[in-house]
Amino acid sequence: MLSRIAIFAATLITYMETYTTIPTRFKEIRKQTFTRILPLILIAVIAGVVISSSNQTQKQGDIYNWLITIPIIGAAVGFGLVRGLNRQKAIFESYKLTIEGNLITREQFNSSAISIYFDDINEIIGNKNGSFTIKVKNGKDTIYVPAQIENYSHLEKSLSRIMPIKVKDQGAFQQLSSIVAAVSVIVLMICVYTVSNKLIVGVAGIVLIGLLLWSFIAIRKNKNIDAKTKTAAWWVFIVIIAVVAIMYQKLAN
Repeated sequence: MLSRIAIFAATLITYMETYTTIPTRFKEIRKQTFTRILPLILIAVIAGVVISSSNQTQKQGDIYNWLITIPIIGAAVGFGLVRGLNRQKAIFESYKLTIEGNLITREQFNSSAISIYFDDINEIIGNKNGSFTIKVKNGKDTIYVPAQIENYSHLEKSLSRIMPIKVKDQGAFQQLSSIVAAVSVIVLMICVYTVSNKLIVGVAGIVLIGLLLWSFIAIRKNKNIDAKTKTAAWWVFIVIIAVVAIMYQKLAN
């Protein structure tokens, strides 16, 4: 009798639940990406045109330059967007969430695995878009569970057994924060490159450099961001060098 109880207990301890995403539902992610990214790309292109136009001394023939430049920019943006979506698709399809014993683990392509013990979980948030956010007490690691996960109802019950799920709109808040940060960087960039007032240039430049450094650190520390994106984040220092150069040029005169 005791041996049967021991076997049953061992079975409970080693019981494992595994959840993956539904590949056919990536179209929802693609639609969300287009909705979020395209307006920012349009704003960035307009900002680039404004900065370029303000720095030109030769106005004759500008229209012909833009007839060549705009299609090139459009092609580059389109190529980058397609590559980004393909990488995002690979990450989405490789997503795996495992609940075993008192541990929950998230794994996905080209990203660091995140493992959280139940006792370390601070809260589990059920976002209005159907996704889940699992936060730890120290705030270092966060597991994001997409709404396009298989066996959704079963997973929801399993998470609710760990602790009650709080209903919030965490996803919308994070998306809004990202948009505000991106627009702020673009506006500050315009100020640095187009404004002649030294005070405005100085303040805008310092805030811009601070935002760029903050974003770089946040990207490098975030385990939910893939390794290729983290490597590409180093390019931000080229932008910082360019900003410092234009600030020096304007403030020194």
